[in-house]
Amino acid sequence: MRAIASRDNARYKALAKLVSSAKERRSAGLSVLEGTHLLAAYLDSGGKPEAVAASVTALDAPEVTALIARSSPAVVTVFAATLFDSLSSLESAPALIATVRTPKPGPVPLDADLAIVLEDIQDPGNVGTLLRSAAAAGARHALLSSQCAFAWSPKVLRAAMGAHFAMNIVEAADVEAFVREYSGQSVALVASGGRALYEIDLTGRCAFLVGNEGAGLTPKLAQAARVRATIPVAGRVESLNAAAAGAVALFEAVRQRRQARR
Repeated sequence: MRAIASRDNARYKALAKLVSSAKERRSAGLSVLEGTHLLAAYLDSGGKPEAVAASVTALDAPEVTALIARSSPAVVTVFAATLFDSLSSLESAPALIATVRTPKPGPVPLDADLAIVLEDIQDPGNVGTLLRSAAAAGARHALLSSQCAFAWSPKVLRAAMGAHFAMNIVEAADVEAFVREYSGQSVALVASGGRALYEIDLTGRCAFLVGNEGAGLTPKLAQAARVRATIPVAGRVESLNAAAAGAVALFEAVRQRRQARR
């Protein structure tokens, strides 16, 4: 198989534009998956990529050839190593880059068993980590306010490590309306002044609200929740960061539910 080595190649130009431009990805309705792990997670979820690009140096790896075979009938393009490396946004270029249709979100049931609501979380790493924690805890729905980092950006996708394909992710959601109408217990995570998280019954339906890295939840959204919860911390640390707080809350719910089933 001959590898493309020219920057003037139309496929190279199109993929380079997708990787580098959020506007282009939104306009095309496509997301970029960098690396074998993300592509494998997408395929495991039942998805089929639109196209797959590979470095010629990666074609000897059985994992890569197996993923390319599983991706059929996607268009497969092989690039010379230096050209392929210039496509990636990573310091260490992956073996594969796939483009996939960005899934369209579905409605979030007002009686969802476990959900996470993110308000104005702007760091892509935090958004991805929260989605990963939520999926690992069994949450099937995530609602993101309009000021959150774009959920399908390459950085968020990498941080979430496949969680996107196990969840219904609703962006630019009216999070306040959802919280007010949710039939379960909405739990606003606040740095101080709330009930101790470990004293709250989380065995029923729950939606956890996590706010901006610096400002936290807006007062209006925090007040809309049925309960405000604070995670007790020791020493001089004021609070946990958004991603850590969300993970602690989600897995406290998991712990309580498992204990209740016993």
